[in-house]
Amino acid sequence: MSVQTSNPTLGQVITSQQVADLPLNGRDFVQLATLTPGTVQETNPNSFFNGGPSSEVSTRGSYSLSVGGSRAQSTDWLFDGNDNNELTAGGISILPSIDAIQEFKVLTYNYSAEYGTRAGPTVLVTTKSGANQLHGSLFEFFRNTSLDARSYFASSREKFNLNQFGGALGGPIKKDKTFFFLDYQGRRQRKGVAFNGFVPTAAMRTGDFSSDLYGVPLSAGTQVVFNPYSIVGANGRDPFRCDGAGNPSPVAANGTQATGTPCNKLPPALINPITQQIMLGANFYPLPTPGIAPGSGFNFSDVPVRKLDEGEFDVRLDHNFSSKDTIFARFSYDQATNFIPGGSPGFAEPSAFASTQNITNRGRNAALSETHIFSDRTVNQISGGFNRIFNHILSFGDRSCEAAKLGIPGANLDSSCPGAPTGLTQSTKDCVSCGMTATIVGGPYWGLGDRGFAPFQGGTNVFMISDSLDMIRGKHDIRVGGQVRAQQMNVLTNAFQDGFCVLTNLWSGSGHNFVGGDNAADFLLGLNSLAIHDQTFRGAATGRRWKLFRPYVQDDWRVTPNLTLNLGLAWAFVTPITEAQNRQANFDFNSSCSTPPGCNYLIPGKNSDSRVGIELDKTALEPRIGFAWKPFGSARTAVRGGYAIFHDSSWNQGGQGLWENPPFFAESGQFAFTVGGCASPTAACAGSVGPFDFGLNVSNGFPIFNQEPDPATFEGTIQSQTRAAG
Repeated sequence: MSVQTSNPTLGQVITSQQVADLPLNGRDFVQLATLTPGTVQETNPNSFFNGGPSSEVSTRGSYSLSVGGSRAQSTDWLFDGNDNNELTAGGISILPSIDAIQEFKVLTYNYSAEYGTRAGPTVLVTTKSGANQLHGSLFEFFRNTSLDARSYFASSREKFNLNQFGGALGGPIKKDKTFFFLDYQGRRQRKGVAFNGFVPTAAMRTGDFSSDLYGVPLSAGTQVVFNPYSIVGANGRDPFRCDGAGNPSPVAANGTQATGTPCNKLPPALINPITQQIMLGANFYPLPTPGIAPGSGFNFSDVPVRKLDEGEFDVRLDHNFSSKDTIFARFSYDQATNFIPGGSPGFAEPSAFASTQNITNRGRNAALSETHIFSDRTVNQISGGFNRIFNHILSFGDRSCEAAKLGIPGANLDSSCPGAPTGLTQSTKDCVSCGMTATIVGGPYWGLGDRGFAPFQGGTNVFMISDSLDMIRGKHDIRVGGQVRAQQMNVLTNAFQDGFCVLTNLWSGSGHNFVGGDNAADFLLGLNSLAIHDQTFRGAATGRRWKLFRPYVQDDWRVTPNLTLNLGLAWAFVTPITEAQNRQANFDFNSSCSTPPGCNYLIPGKNSDSRVGIELDKTALEPRIGFAWKPFGSARTAVRGGYAIFHDSSWNQGGQGLWENPPFFAESGQFAFTVGGCASPTAACAGSVGPFDFGLNVSNGFPIFNQEPDPATFEGTIQSQTRAAG
């Protein structure tokens, strides 16, 4: 390895020979970047950037890359000089086959002013071109379940079948003039994913909490669940009561039980009919897995199969007009479909974003570049290209209208669902608000429902043109140029479109010193602690638009044979983000506003232009100052240093943004996180609590916004209460 003696850039160049020789798990080219000092990838399989079940952008492979502590998704990916970024989460559009890569370069620190549109590293991938000789290759790599062992946490050996196959071919179309190169890579992967967790037992589903999660009876006198309709006395709420036969005692109109001995069984009259349907429904919680020993840390285990089918190809043509003019064009295509299991056959899931789902990725990338040699000291390269990646998520209950069928008011708003209000359909392409309410049951239990942000469409379009003029003048190597990226991010999402509920054990607890309570009991009683529902107006798909103009100049000045100064300056000129149909709003902190709060809101077409108060930053200058010094005059030792400023010119809040403001977006939020509250205004305890200490009954569902919220009257209230001890 030679010592870099002419510039301060830190990074790594990996050649096609190294790419071919290095073993890469799954033939993922991103792993090559970790050969660069100071560069690491996340190893957590649940990371959003590393194939986690909630991620639509890393289903084909990890794009996590951190240099010196930079954010894992702040890399600028360039493919033959063309943008190759996914904008919603910092992912990659095209994952090329390693057989197509001529050179792979990672720039980490103090690099030229020509690069640096992100706050992390820049990765340059160059594809192979054809030559006068015909060359090709074929390959097949496979893994098979029969060759693997059981992983530590799996109850049985997981299925893992992987087939990667394809080939590459390059050669002449016209000798010494025109060349072609093409490649294809297919992947078929079936991988078992081990899931362990807790689900309610068969007895719990009917309201019987006399045994633990393994079915072992509780010790005599152990009280787990208490009556949230009763008055909280000095010793807390009343326990639930049973008669001499062990059946729940009758319930009065105010929810109390006058007779019986304490027991851990919910009376049928207090069990919510909606949540009872869910508990007993075949499409929701599975039954515990037989044979799991008490104390194992889970009572349900399954190993469903995650599926990935992907096909990717590249086609490249090179042409020599003359010894001074060359041009190449490349087109790349990457298409993948994914089935990601949530751990159960139905709506049960480990988290609110991990339901069973289908994810589609469609990547397209085209590049065109011409190089002209004016002289042996002056060379110009102009490039243009288009980059597109479209990610699509459909959750398990897509178009099922499951929440409406169960009778949860206000959960499903699309006109195709039974009982939906008119005029609130949010999309004609995907069925938004047509699934099952996402529910975090909490405690030890798995959740239920469709994941948040589903259906989801994340579309990236980037149009890019760049030019660089390289001139050698005496001791100066001067490069002048710039780039323009017109960036579009088209996102269809609605956060919690079917509603989102969070359960605690506060309602079935004693109401005193956090004693007792069970989350599944709260669920059966139909008492939420948090309920949220989101709506969009004028369509759930938004189109954000912004442009990057980035001129630069770089001078590598060889002051002496032993000292080189690297001086550069770039200007990251980024326009404010606008929305294609002006569907975004902002809050203006204007103390001189005469009639607040309405005049504090900026809405396009009313009191603002499309930028809604976001000002253009004209000060984003990015200096590059570096040196390379050979203190002993030999190429064996060099001292290098540098200083640089970078701006992340592409971060845009992902799925969130100014479109989530009224009048284009509305969210209802109901909270009942209280200790010692009362289940309902008709309960025995109603007169002993404050006005904000009542439970949220699932039968009441979610409030519906029948029209766009008016920012002038869109109010919120924050309440704080302190309950006296005792």
